[in-house]
Amino acid sequence: MNETAVISNNTWQWFREVAQSWLEDPGVEEHEGLNMTALKMDQAYMVGFSDRNVGVYSVSDDCFRCPFELQRTLTEGAEESWVTSTARRATWRVYTNITEEYISARNTTGMMCQLRPDLGQFGVYRLNVTGDGCDISTSKEPVDIYRPLLLLLGILLGAWVLYGIGKLIMSRVRVTGKLRYGDKELAIQQRLRALDTFRGIAIVFMIFVNDGAGGYWWLEHATWNGLVAGDLVFPAFLWIMGVCIPLSIKSAFAKGIPRWKILLHIVRRSCMMFLLGMSLNTIYGRNMLQQLRIFGVLQRLAVAYLIAAGYYALTAPKYYTPPRGACGQALKDVLSCAWCWVLAAVLVALHTAITFTIHDPNCPAGYLGPGGKHDDWVASECSGGAAGYIDRLVLGEAHLFQQSDAKRVYGGLRTDPEGLLGCLTSAVQALLGVQAGATVLLQRSHKSRISRWLAWGLVFALIGALLAGFSREHGVVPINKNLWSMSFVLVTSACCLVLLSICYTFTDAWRIWGGGPFRAPGLNAIALYVGHSVCAHLFPFHWRIPVMRTHGIHLVEAVWGTALWVIIAHVMAKKKVFITL
Repeated sequence: MNETAVISNNTWQWFREVAQSWLEDPGVEEHEGLNMTALKMDQAYMVGFSDRNVGVYSVSDDCFRCPFELQRTLTEGAEESWVTSTARRATWRVYTNITEEYISARNTTGMMCQLRPDLGQFGVYRLNVTGDGCDISTSKEPVDIYRPLLLLLGILLGAWVLYGIGKLIMSRVRVTGKLRYGDKELAIQQRLRALDTFRGIAIVFMIFVNDGAGGYWWLEHATWNGLVAGDLVFPAFLWIMGVCIPLSIKSAFAKGIPRWKILLHIVRRSCMMFLLGMSLNTIYGRNMLQQLRIFGVLQRLAVAYLIAAGYYALTAPKYYTPPRGACGQALKDVLSCAWCWVLAAVLVALHTAITFTIHDPNCPAGYLGPGGKHDDWVASECSGGAAGYIDRLVLGEAHLFQQSDAKRVYGGLRTDPEGLLGCLTSAVQALLGVQAGATVLLQRSHKSRISRWLAWGLVFALIGALLAGFSREHGVVPINKNLWSMSFVLVTSACCLVLLSICYTFTDAWRIWGGGPFRAPGLNAIALYVGHSVCAHLFPFHWRIPVMRTHGIHLVEAVWGTALWVIIAHVMAKKKVFITL
């Protein structure tokens, strides 16, 4: 009996430890006198001991070419503990008899050692400094922050498979009458599923990212240069909007709608989108006219749509006849957009000229950095280069985005990731989407469409990578969402072309996937974007519990809010409610 009880207790203890490991539970409330419950997400304890007076400095990988910042001063023979961030990897240095708040990375005078520790959430680490050098050891192992993500992905995948099986079974046993569609519903049935599926993936992921993405930095946005998953969402919206432009305008031509009426509709839609975006900027109470943020996501979409759609409506022939010959037939989709390529070249040239010539009188020409601490304050008041200078000069600093990650990490002046200068390259991205849409119109076979999209994707990726120097920081034009650089436009457009090719292959070419659960959100993308923005702090879309210090609980909360909007989109599609501007 006792042996059975012991086995049962051991089994229960094993299950408990496994559950704790999958839920980011540190397992103990106290470790060596340190309160583990006081740690927040992406935090750990560092315990330092030194046989002399030293200063412990660190700089995060997120802060490129920044000075080292003082973390703690250790006095001889005393043990000190402090909380350190584990969100990004950092470089640590120990200096003797230096207690300045910042110290240049170039300054090695008095430096005892430099370390690159791999720290994890809820871990406890020991830094030992002696005359022989420094070392960091692990006193308590950290938790695995990626297990909740894997668990949730498994659950969602299982639910998706079960839903598909259930839907297949119901389609076999349900007896339906003759389907009847109205004009709008029939148009939806006949349109390419890949476009709505692509747009649905973009809006669902955008809601997830805006809801925090579980606190995983690589699912959000890059602080300055670089490209992470969250940076793909907005350009995907811009690009797919461009893809739909030739389809909608050619449809209008086919219905006999005059060109001036099409232009009037484009202007009206752009104005509505811009005003709606400005209205959404006031959700959090920033409705003082002196501080009203002018630009934003919908505003950038409105400007890019006005330029790309308006220009295409003016230049596109109502009836396009491709040149004769094999070459003309092969390039007919490109030749049909010749004037769009001309406009794109003009916009790129204008953007490049402004970026590398216009600058603050106290700033170097062509500076593309975040200012502040970047490069040891070499251009602390030059945040954003020409783009930031123009925004602050024309719009005013009070009318810019106030809480950017770049200002939090680097300091410096405010910059707006959806400012004026980036509208030029955003319009270029929409025009690249127009080219992909022209391929849909003029290349009728699945193979020709997919092969051209993938070829364009390869070309754009290579050019963008060359501009960025195949690196995050050292290229002529780094990949930068905040500045909407041309390398960013090309690389993200390449990603969009690949994703559209995948969606098209499964939904329209092979017809083995209906686009669910993303197609319904794609049919009501604007409604979902506005809805989730308005309900950003409303229950049941968002909730809080007393202790929210793990990625797992933030992940559940973000997925919960995103799933509710997906369900709402499916209900709207079921009831044939489609909201557009």
